[in-house]
Amino acid sequence: MAETLPKTLPESTASKSSAVLEEVFVTARKRSESMQETPIAVTAISAEALRERGITNTQELTKSVPSLEIRKGQANQIYIRGIGERTGFARVDPTVGVYLDDLFLPRSDGQLLDTVDVRSIQVLRGPQGTLFGKNTTGGAMVVSLEKPDDSRDAYVDFGVGNYAQHHLKAGANFPVSEHFFVRSAINITKDDGYFKNIGQGSNNPTNDRQAFLLQTRWEPSASWSLDTQFFLGKIRENMTGTNCSLPNKKALYYEGLWVAHPGDTDPSNLTKFKENCDANSRAVLGDLTSNQGANPRLTKDLDTILLAATTEWQLSEDVNMKLVLGIRDEKEGPIQASDPDGGPALWTSYINTEDSERDSYSLEWQINGSAFDQRLRYTTGLFAMRETNTENFSTSNVIRGIDTQTLAEIAAGSAPTRPAPGGTVPLVGFVGLPLVVSDFDLKNESLALFAQASYDITEQLELTVGYRMTEELRYSTLGTTEADMAAIEQRLMTNPLFGSTTSLGLFGPGLEGFFPYLGPLGWRDDPVSIAAALFPDANGDALLDYPIDPNSFRSETREETFRQSTPMVSLSYTLPERWLNQSVINSGLVYATWSRGFKSGFFEPRGVDGLQRINPEIVTNHELGFKFDAFNQRVRLNGAIYLMDFDDQQLIAVASDSAQNAVVVFGNAGKSEITGTELEFLWLAAEGLQLNASLSLNNYRYLEFNELDLQAAIIGQEKWIDRSKETFPVSPDKSASVGAQYSWRSELGDFTARLDISYKSDIFYGFDPGSYTAFKEDPAKAGQPAYTLTDARLSWQNDSGDRIISAWIKNLTDERYRIGVVAVADSSGVYNEAWGEPRMFGLDMRQAF
Repeated sequence: MAETLPKTLPESTASKSSAVLEEVFVTARKRSESMQETPIAVTAISAEALRERGITNTQELTKSVPSLEIRKGQANQIYIRGIGERTGFARVDPTVGVYLDDLFLPRSDGQLLDTVDVRSIQVLRGPQGTLFGKNTTGGAMVVSLEKPDDSRDAYVDFGVGNYAQHHLKAGANFPVSEHFFVRSAINITKDDGYFKNIGQGSNNPTNDRQAFLLQTRWEPSASWSLDTQFFLGKIRENMTGTNCSLPNKKALYYEGLWVAHPGDTDPSNLTKFKENCDANSRAVLGDLTSNQGANPRLTKDLDTILLAATTEWQLSEDVNMKLVLGIRDEKEGPIQASDPDGGPALWTSYINTEDSERDSYSLEWQINGSAFDQRLRYTTGLFAMRETNTENFSTSNVIRGIDTQTLAEIAAGSAPTRPAPGGTVPLVGFVGLPLVVSDFDLKNESLALFAQASYDITEQLELTVGYRMTEELRYSTLGTTEADMAAIEQRLMTNPLFGSTTSLGLFGPGLEGFFPYLGPLGWRDDPVSIAAALFPDANGDALLDYPIDPNSFRSETREETFRQSTPMVSLSYTLPERWLNQSVINSGLVYATWSRGFKSGFFEPRGVDGLQRINPEIVTNHELGFKFDAFNQRVRLNGAIYLMDFDDQQLIAVASDSAQNAVVVFGNAGKSEITGTELEFLWLAAEGLQLNASLSLNNYRYLEFNELDLQAAIIGQEKWIDRSKETFPVSPDKSASVGAQYSWRSELGDFTARLDISYKSDIFYGFDPGSYTAFKEDPAKAGQPAYTLTDARLSWQNDSGDRIISAWIKNLTDERYRIGVVAVADSSGVYNEAWGEPRMFGLDMRQAF
């Protein structure tokens, strides 16, 4: 059989009683090998280290792993070195591949969040385009589970905390026969949430996850084994609540087009949009409180079934074959994708109104072997996957008002100016389409052939080369249905206060223009509220009830196969012992790597323009790295510097279609560049005292990023904006962490005290140029200013080692920091701010049997 990781490894921390750092084993090259001998920037954390640090889900790795950012929301957004995917839309692949043992998990919202029955987690930074699944332009996260064996053991892990936190993890391993073993585990995680939403009378975000894991292993002979896995997951959570702020008064829906909202009675002094936002602002509501209205869908319902089987044959002493099969079925319930008005009013909503069905079938075949007395080590194989997804996406817009003077200026192709006080004739209509219901059906097929080999040129010098040929079929069908504009006009015309449409119409196909208001007091009658009241949300689905025109249904299908080769080459040099005999260095490795990653293109809906092609993105990485153990193996220092060329980066932004609808769409950023440095440090400073630190410094630059000016496009002008001076979203330029852990023995048992401090520099959360302008003025206007978090933990373990009780505090200083969601300054002008966890504390107990 191929070598497998020992049950206690990989370790990222030293044993409490060890005088030297333990050797860390990783599987970054599909075989077990020492991390200090692997020429890859990889962080490995064992189950014991996860427990010592109080890490209960993968999101918390962002505090200590260099260049890693994980944001939990509608989908789990994972970024490595500034490369990530922000939306969770099924049509877009993640840039960071997540693997459960050898099984690729294709959707970011289906990746296992909780560390249930986990043996280790490895984070591989930089494109891994040769050996790992597909679409790993940013990197890979490899989650390895504890495996069934011939032992009889079990554990129960229970914890409670403030905000009604409670979790239960339990697992058991037992042999059924001499050759057949079973292991099972459960996870239940719940709390009441820390963010009060007074509009819904509930709290956000809440955790409510349940999972069951069953594994078997059959070893009928020393040369053959079969592992199976069954995972059942259920999520019933409230999503992150948000506050609202306005980074830009000149946004299109505010003073950019001088658009009036329900309640506005003077077009020269528009107040209701800001008042709606202020009604959900932190300044008005206070700390950790929101008011997003009564009917947005702020819930996340997700059911997952996963079946996997891995079989291995030891074909000879030097050759091993592995086959990995996986079946995944997911159903996600309706969910609110975005709230562009930001307040409690139901003015603009982006909603997934139907269940999303997501299924995948995958196969990976590997041959792992060695030759020439193991001087040559190789992996080759085939990866294939078929994935089908359905996704519903609906948008609705409230009826709005505009002054006759303003609409005339827009129709003439001029930027509108402030209307005269009191206005002239009020007009009511729609900026964009009132309602669009979109249904996606997507089919993805992936096929790849890969090979990688490492050869020891000398005892110290190793050459690694790899090559992968990938084909990605994207088959997308989009069906759209729109509101019945004739029926909307007829409903307005039944009210004698509204006249026939004006000839100055501009916004939206099928509607000739805006309707003049004929009431005696003009704007002072609040004509927008009168018109909007004709189209309520009677059924409470967070979409305004406009009549649907079945004859407006359009269907479009696009299909294309994207092909790409992703080679890599790495040269590593192990420092010879004769160089180290008289030095403080015990072992050393330096390496240089050139590698390429690929993420498939896809088809993106662009309003009334239908499906538009989004180019694949390609990342080329140039990396120099080193790994040293020193001072009698009590100090470990690993680091890397890199330059990554990024072609056709897939970014989401706000744009307009040919009918002047503002649309949130993906596009390509042309060329980008990432330069960076990463360091990881581990030191056994004294008996029982361990110190660790990490640092990442990244410089993100767009070299070519031009975008149409949204306001100019709305008034019929073509104007391009150079966005190359902006930074990447979500990822900070600088992050650092420091940890100290001290263990001591007493008559009462073993105690371990731990303190962790993590730092993040300014983080940009905007979509558009206006957001970046606001961010540069003040990071809090469209992002998060630099912040520091402190966690503390005190654990006791009995003499027999089978019971651990831990008291913990996370965010000890009760820091307030934003974790997203998004700033859209040019169109809606709103920054929806989601806040991270306040001070959390609790007590955990683990009992082993």
